[in-house]
Amino acid sequence: MTNKKLFAAFLFAISAFPLFAIQRNYFKHPTYDVDSEMPLPYTAMYNDYYDDIDAPECHFFEEWFSKSGAFPFFFDERAKLESSGVVPVFTYIGNFAGNPTGGKARGTGISNSFNLGVGLDIGKLSGKKALNGLSLGNTWAWRSGDSITPKYLGNTFSVQQNYGSQTINFQSLFLMYEKPIFNDEYVLRLKLGRFAAGDNFMTKPIYWLYMSNSVDGNPVGMFYQTKLSAYPSGVWGAYLNLEQKDGAYIKAGVYQINDPSQDANSRHGLDWSFEKSIGVNANFEIGWDINHDDSGKSPANISVGIISDWYNAPHNDDPNKYSYFNCSLYFQADYMVWNMGMPKREKTSYITRDTSNAYRDLRGIIAWAAVQYDPNENLAYMPFFACGGLLFNAPFKSRADDVLCFAVAYGKYSDKLLAPEKGSYEMVLELNYKIQVNKFLFLQPDIQYIINTKGGAYPDALVLGAQFGVAF
Repeated sequence: MTNKKLFAAFLFAISAFPLFAIQRNYFKHPTYDVDSEMPLPYTAMYNDYYDDIDAPECHFFEEWFSKSGAFPFFFDERAKLESSGVVPVFTYIGNFAGNPTGGKARGTGISNSFNLGVGLDIGKLSGKKALNGLSLGNTWAWRSGDSITPKYLGNTFSVQQNYGSQTINFQSLFLMYEKPIFNDEYVLRLKLGRFAAGDNFMTKPIYWLYMSNSVDGNPVGMFYQTKLSAYPSGVWGAYLNLEQKDGAYIKAGVYQINDPSQDANSRHGLDWSFEKSIGVNANFEIGWDINHDDSGKSPANISVGIISDWYNAPHNDDPNKYSYFNCSLYFQADYMVWNMGMPKREKTSYITRDTSNAYRDLRGIIAWAAVQYDPNENLAYMPFFACGGLLFNAPFKSRADDVLCFAVAYGKYSDKLLAPEKGSYEMVLELNYKIQVNKFLFLQPDIQYIINTKGGAYPDALVLGAQFGVAF
C-alpha cells in the first residue's frame, strides 16, 4: 500500500464521528474483541454462509435480517474496508425510564447515545510484517436527552446508564499491540494513547447487560471512591495485559487525572493538556478466566484489584484539608452454576462467534458478585459498595440469544460526610429481559426499584423503562 493510502486511512480514523470502548457492551454480537479491543470483522463469515446455501433469488429480507448491521447498502463497502484492514462500528443506544411512584416527583425521560468507532490493522494496511499485531483505535460518542435521576428521583445511582456528558465527545485514540510470546504460552497486549481506565479495569461483559448505572459498564462504587476515568471521557494512559493460555492474567495501567475543566461538555474531549492534570491514577488487577473457550464446561472468572490515586483529595468533614494518596480495593467473580449446554443455533439471525467466545453461548444460569472498598472513609463519598446478581442465558430454547437479568446494588455513604445522607445507604434492584431480535437489534424491558433514595431523603421509587439499540 502506498504512503498516501496509509495516510488517508489514518485521517479517516482520527476524523471518525461517534464509538469504541464501553459501547461494545450492549450487542451480544461480538462487535469488539474483548481482549484486543479492536472492532471485529464479520463480513467474511457472513458471505461464507450465503455462499454455501441454495436460496431463491428473492431472499432480500432474510439476507438483510441475518446481517450484523442494519444498513444493507453499506455491507459491500464494509467488506472492502475490512479486507484492507479498516473495521468501522456505528451504533445507537436508547434508555427510556419513568417513575410512577416515589422520588421527588413523577416524570419520564429518554437518553440517547450515538457512537462510531474504527479500528485500523496497521500491519495489514502497511503490508509490513514487522507491524503485525499493531492496531489503531478511535472513538467518538454523541449523547443527548434527559435522565429522571436528577430531575424526578433525586437518587445517587442513575437509572439510565447512557446519561452523562450530553454532548459530542472525542473519547479515545490509541495504539494497541498484541503479540504471542514464550512459545505462544502467553499473549502480551500493550495500549498507549487516550482512553479511559474503566475500559480495562473493574469491567466484564456481564455488567454490560444492565440499564442501571449502578452496575452497567463498571460497578459504580469505584467512581464514588477514586478518580478512575470512565467512558465517554478519555485521558492519557498506558496499559499492559499479560495473559497465560489457561486464562490467568495480570493487568496494570497508569493514567492522567484530568482537571474537571478538561472533561467539561464545552471541551468535547479535546483538551489534551498535561499541564492541567491534577494527579496520577495507577491500577493493578490479577485474575483468571476459567473455561473461556469452546469446551462446553461452565465458564467462570475471579479477580482482585486496586485503584490508586495520587492527587490532593479533599476530606469529607473538612474540604480545606487534603490527603495526597487514596486507594480502593475490589473483588469480582462469576460462575455458571447451572450449565444446560449449547442451545441449537439454526437461525441465520442468531449471533455467530469464533471458538474463543463460544462459552458466551452456553445456556444456563450465571451467578456474579463484585465488592469495592475504600479504607479512607474521609476521602470517599461511598466507601463501601457491593453488587451481585443472576443471569439466565437463553431461558427459552427457541430464543438462543435472549438473556434474563437480575441485579442488586448497595452503597453506604461515608460517616464523615457533611451532607444529610451521612452514614446512610442507597440500594437498587433491577430485573430486565433482553430480547435479541437479531444480530443488530435488541429491546430490553426493564424494572428498577430504589430503596432508601439518597439515604432516605425521598420515598422509595419504582422505575419502569426499556433499553434498546441498533448496530448500523
